[in-house]
Amino acid sequence: MKSIKLPSWIERALGFDPIASPPHVFSVSQNELRYGAFHLGPQGYAFDVEKSVELPEETFVNGVLGGPMRDIKGFQKSLEALVADVGAPVPVASLVLPDTWMRLVFSEISDLPRNPADRHEILAWKLKRLVPFSVDDLRISAMQVTPFPNQEEPMRLLLGFAIELLMTQLENAFEQAGVQLGNITNTTLALLSSVEHTVAPDELAALVSVFDDSYSLSFFRSGEPLLYRYKAFADGGAYGDSVLRDLRMTISFLGRHFPDTPLHRAFLAAPEELEEQWLGWLQGELDLTPEPLRFEHFELTRGRAGVSWVRTAPLLGAASLEVY
Repeated sequence: MKSIKLPSWIERALGFDPIASPPHVFSVSQNELRYGAFHLGPQGYAFDVEKSVELPEETFVNGVLGGPMRDIKGFQKSLEALVADVGAPVPVASLVLPDTWMRLVFSEISDLPRNPADRHEILAWKLKRLVPFSVDDLRISAMQVTPFPNQEEPMRLLLGFAIELLMTQLENAFEQAGVQLGNITNTTLALLSSVEHTVAPDELAALVSVFDDSYSLSFFRSGEPLLYRYKAFADGGAYGDSVLRDLRMTISFLGRHFPDTPLHRAFLAAPEELEEQWLGWLQGELDLTPEPLRFEHFELTRGRAGVSWVRTAPLLGAASLEVY
């Protein structure tokens, strides 16, 4: 999802060439601001720099879709300190946001008008029918993806949406710190980009991403997400019955639409202390052994000792995204 309102697929449809993401990546969450720098060489990426700073709990409003900044000056101070600590200019960077802040949903559509205002109106109308909250104050972007077999409408879109005020606040803060934001994406899409090279184009793969407040279940093939489900944790935690039920429903749905495409690989991005529990849940429902993220999953020629791959992989994925 770009840091502008123009749906990214429009540029691709008009014939623009993809642009490589910058080597600088930031990620922002409720309580942390993180930076990573990656150098692309002939054999892959070198993980050059990683820095982070904790954010006070009162920095952001806490809501269903996250919330705008409550302490703008405090965030600005933390960001400028982090940029200064890098020790080199960061003219352009990508930004990774939590899935809670930037949601994804698929939609079918017959056509989209070329006029930006008309297009935004159609996307907002579509989104209003898919989500249980107001869309009037959201920034909406869309990417065209391969249609499902036998779907009702000819086009299939992946819609991304986030609170407009929060996006504007973040863009302004980075601009004041001397950083222009190019690509803005969420954690799941960045994670998919980081492991995409390990799966052959015609193979179906799954990714389960476990966060502090939620988890996402996504399936991808040929460099495209096929299905995405986001689930907030009820009462502050994950429960096996709920996770297993969601897995069964999702796998059954894919089986109906892609009966001749078996699941080839499944990746797990979870905090180390939760890996065993989630591996057990996934192992019981999948016909293969899930793979927790490790160094060998990434196109890295040089890593960094003591890193958390759950936190590092989204940074790497954002650095390797091609922006359309």
